[in-house]
Amino acid sequence: MGTIELPDGATSLGGRIEDTLDSLSVVHRAVALAVVVGALLTLPQFLNNYLVQVLFIIFLFITLGFGWNILSGFTGYINFGYAGFVGLGAYVTVITIVDFGLPWFAALLLAGLVTAVFGTIISAPILRLDGAYFAIAMLSLATAGRLAMSTEYLSGITRGGSGISFFPALSYTEQYYLAVVLAVGAGYFTYRLANSPLGLRLLAIREDELLASALGVKATREKLLAMFVHSMIAGIAGGLLAFNLSYIDPQTVFDIRYTELPIVMVLFGSPGTVLGPILGGVAFIIVSELLWSSFPTLHQFFFGLAIMFVVIFLPRGLVERLKDKGLLPRRRSL
Repeated sequence: MGTIELPDGATSLGGRIEDTLDSLSVVHRAVALAVVVGALLTLPQFLNNYLVQVLFIIFLFITLGFGWNILSGFTGYINFGYAGFVGLGAYVTVITIVDFGLPWFAALLLAGLVTAVFGTIISAPILRLDGAYFAIAMLSLATAGRLAMSTEYLSGITRGGSGISFFPALSYTEQYYLAVVLAVGAGYFTYRLANSPLGLRLLAIREDELLASALGVKATREKLLAMFVHSMIAGIAGGLLAFNLSYIDPQTVFDIRYTELPIVMVLFGSPGTVLGPILGGVAFIIVSELLWSSFPTLHQFFFGLAIMFVVIFLPRGLVERLKDKGLLPRRRSL
């Protein structure tokens, strides 16, 4: 295979970025993060309600993208049933608030914990599968969960297909603030994971699980740890989604878009990276909003074309493409 010659400017740009990152101390990085978060938290003061809602959706899906990436991006186990965890988190949040009077923050934490425990237990036998078998099994579980919430046997708890209406304690602006905090927290966790021995072991499982196991990686344990965090983030994000909707039913919170969009976002950005869910989330939510507003009857068609573009022209994602071009340094922290 021939060697790819990179432009000198591109190579030097990646090198300058790497030198800059290396020169930053922990204090400098903390200050930079605080400035970025502070700027994001002040945005609602200058925007109308529609734009605040768009930003909320962007950060909600960035959070979902980070959660999906932790299992599927790092280990290669593609979860087509991610919406099942989102829906479960939404139901746990709303039921504990409406029926048990829990404060919103306690309900969110409980939703994350319940979803994480349930996801880990239910996936323990399924993680023995791989490839399409794992993906189809998770999709089947999500479908079963949606149907279970609609059945008359659980209607005393879930209200069946009629759903549950409630009045969230958080305003739209407060929901946006919470979405920013969740996205930053999930991003920071991904950053630490990418630079940790656990992250290396998960990537080793993705590349060759048999070889990783032969070298001493406890693949089952590592996959279950990734699944725990993967489903916890989905559960908390599902609770936040319920706040924004003010109404939940099985069709709404188990919607397949909560699986499709995180997958497309991560694939566009690059699986197993830190920047991937951020770039993918911003790009695809903005594109989705523009297509919906410009082509209300054809936006799904054009969105499908965008997905085809990603699969054909960016099979490894944008971040890896930029690294190949020398525009980003080859660091796992990116």
